[in-house]
Amino acid sequence: MNAVVESVRSLWVPLDGVNLLVPNVAIAEVVNFQPLDLVKDGPEWLLGSLRWRNQDLPVVSMESICGFGVSRNARGARISILNSVRSDSTLSFYAMVTAGIPRLFSADNDALGESLLTTRSLPDSVADCIQIGSEEALIPDLEIIQALVETGWVGLGR
Repeated sequence: MNAVVESVRSLWVPLDGVNLLVPNVAIAEVVNFQPLDLVKDGPEWLLGSLRWRNQDLPVVSMESICGFGVSRNARGARISILNSVRSDSTLSFYAMVTAGIPRLFSADNDALGESLLTTRSLPDSVADCIQIGSEEALIPDLEIIQALVETGWVGLGR
């Protein structure tokens, strides 16, 4: 029996100047923003680390990874903990700073607008860019992003 998925439960994640659309299962938890432990000599997109459930997690700027520069706006910010999407990863979780609380979004053919990827020059970390109503959302390539984060984090001896 072949099942056809008509809708994907997703999260609309507000960032600073851009939005992400990710599958609901990608985010394990959303926590209040808190000061991060600084990480010396890390890439620009690595904002620091966070202690969560007895683990030190890298905290990243998705804006920077997706080609939009590092966000410096902390007002109303939250930290979203992302689940690993790679079975061979040594990194079970990592985190990103968001500009607010992600909200549920049912991604189906009626809700999703036209792809804007052909009109934009975006890095490999972005799988697609879509128009939804008057707003745009990036669909990140979570495998590429996790590989980048893991390489950067392990490269720092973590």
